[in-house]
Amino acid sequence: MSLQSSAPFVVFGNATTANYPEGGGHWSVRLQYMFAMSELGIRWRWLEILRSSNDRDQDLYKTKTFLRRLSHYGFGGKVAVALLPKSAEMDLARAEIFGVPGDEAAGWIRDADILWNFCCSIKSPLLSQFKKRALIDLDPGHIQVSALRWDMEIERHEVLFTVGLKMADPDTASPTLGLTWIPFKPLVYLPMWKASQAGHADYAPFSSVTHWDWGGELPWEGRLLSISKRDAYLRYLDLPLRVDVPIELAVNLHWKDATGDRELLQKNNWRLVYPQTVGRSPSLYRRYVQRCGAELSCPKPVFRELRTGWFSDRSAAFLASGRPVLAEDTGFADHIPTGLGLVKFTNMYEAVSGIEEIASSYARHTKAARELAEEYFDALKTVRFMIDSC
Repeated sequence: MSLQSSAPFVVFGNATTANYPEGGGHWSVRLQYMFAMSELGIRWRWLEILRSSNDRDQDLYKTKTFLRRLSHYGFGGKVAVALLPKSAEMDLARAEIFGVPGDEAAGWIRDADILWNFCCSIKSPLLSQFKKRALIDLDPGHIQVSALRWDMEIERHEVLFTVGLKMADPDTASPTLGLTWIPFKPLVYLPMWKASQAGHADYAPFSSVTHWDWGGELPWEGRLLSISKRDAYLRYLDLPLRVDVPIELAVNLHWKDATGDRELLQKNNWRLVYPQTVGRSPSLYRRYVQRCGAELSCPKPVFRELRTGWFSDRSAAFLASGRPVLAEDTGFADHIPTGLGLVKFTNMYEAVSGIEEIASSYARHTKAARELAEEYFDALKTVRFMIDSC
């Protein structure tokens, strides 16, 4: 169903994708929005901010890769890169514009009914040039706690979307900053993630794609909240020793890594692959997800400890591919059915039991996974809801 007759003209604002050409999973998240908007007949444009690295060749490589890749998906002319000096204020007058003429990009800002601002990417003075602004929060709890110390300009948005499914619930422990947050489920554009024939759980690994952050903590109410995926997975360090199915991570631990973490994981039977090998583009990332038997998702501790209800866009992609998901609960189970297709855990015992349950009834879980994606994560349903909320 097209929404074209009543929908606003949406400009997406983002500042992470051009700078991360090898991040196939990251790119896939953004593509879900583009595909869904296009199928619904909504007029949209994408403004990507890229801060200069002071290496002209590197900046041009990232810019051209971004534009070439999106042209491949049919979005040429709908996207622009604003290359800004590293420390300049965010003003298009200071930027070099690629993809469309500079006056056309300026016209997007002037004509847009609303900005959808990913993760506070667009900042003043550019932010104030949009008539209306919606924030797309993909890091619930993290961004709100950070805003207590730094000016994130959150209050300058008229609409606040969050993938924290519990951010509107009274029992979330996250600060809300006195603002109204509208939860939404991660988008998965179903035609992009057609369910493929699943391998057998005995040899197709439980896996995930993740960064391995060695630090990062946020002070909150007298304690420190970890934002490190390293801390998340090390809570379950010996999990592969406790189960009979392979456990794998596509993680940025290069074979030359000198920290000892790579050896620590391998000693505990983790299989490791390099994400820039298996997922450096959206198509390779999709292929990797569909090669896996299921996902093992361990969220940043901040999501779990603040009970934000965060649920991964990557997990939604696994489900849409007919791959079961075993996910540590952040509170999402209050809003998404679990037990079949999606299994939650809160400790080592439940993680082991969850793997055994999925492996023993694999066909049932794979079928239920796709059904969950269709019911709860369909990008078309979610975009309609978000448009209505604007």
